[in-house]
Amino acid sequence: MDENEMETTDLTLKAEVGLHQSCMEGRKGYGTGIRPNHWIPGRDYTFLGQIEFSDRDLLKPGESCEATINCIVASQDKELFKPGFAWHICEANKIMGYAKVLSC
Repeated sequence: MDENEMETTDLTLKAEVGLHQSCMEGRKGYGTGIRPNHWIPGRDYTFLGQIEFSDRDLLKPGESCEATINCIVASQDKELFKPGFAWHICEANKIMGYAKVLSC
């Protein structure tokens, strides 16, 4: 199936979000409201998701926190998003951190 023909669905998730210290070296972190690429290992596509941190405006490298992620995912991947499921947060093809579902 061509990605232009892929069916999608909207999800709102509570998740743990963390930024890798080494990947974010020299940067101050991510501000709430950021919309990075989200990549599920093994997939050749990313999905869209806006991250709103629950208790801060800035997530610094090496830190993690709870967040709400409003995202658009491929319908075929919806069943993956259960508590404990994790994926990569990326800038282009560089992994910067991770997200892990806490609740749906």
